[in-house]
Amino acid sequence: MNAKTLAYVVVFTGLGLALAPISFPVGPTRAFPGQHFVNGLAGVLIGPWALLVALLISTIRLMLGLGTVFAYPGSLPGALAVALASYFLRRRGLHAYAPLAEPLGTLGIGFPLSAYVVAPALGLGERFAAGLIPIFAGWAASTAVGSAAAFFVASALRRLGRL
Repeated sequence: MNAKTLAYVVVFTGLGLALAPISFPVGPTRAFPGQHFVNGLAGVLIGPWALLVALLISTIRLMLGLGTVFAYPGSLPGALAVALASYFLRRRGLHAYAPLAEPLGTLGIGFPLSAYVVAPALGLGERFAAGLIPIFAGWAASTAVGSAAAFFVASALRRLGRL
């Protein structure tokens, strides 16, 4: 990792933590649109290092009591999806659209992982299953808002020639 990438990791982690109080409870989880926003921008700007940012934000939020263990499966797959989308779209000059892939990772990989692995391992399987649709809706709203915001910022950066 070079110094510029490290600086991005620190700034994105700080941004995610500054936005951390803006979350809402959804069953045994906390939906955090700021995480999806940071995942979208970090995935476009620093690629796979966005996974480190998501890991740091999730860990620090958990330690501060601002998040739950569901932050890991809720954020890491989304960051990976954006980083991969950015890699493949960069060749066509369309990498500003990569943040829109964040819901695929969060809802397509992270949510099933939470429902079928993490929740049962924590003894929350029944509680999670009872609220499956509301939890999914809360996560979908969270990732939609965060990903859309990241898309608009990435598009603005692209128009400004910074992306």
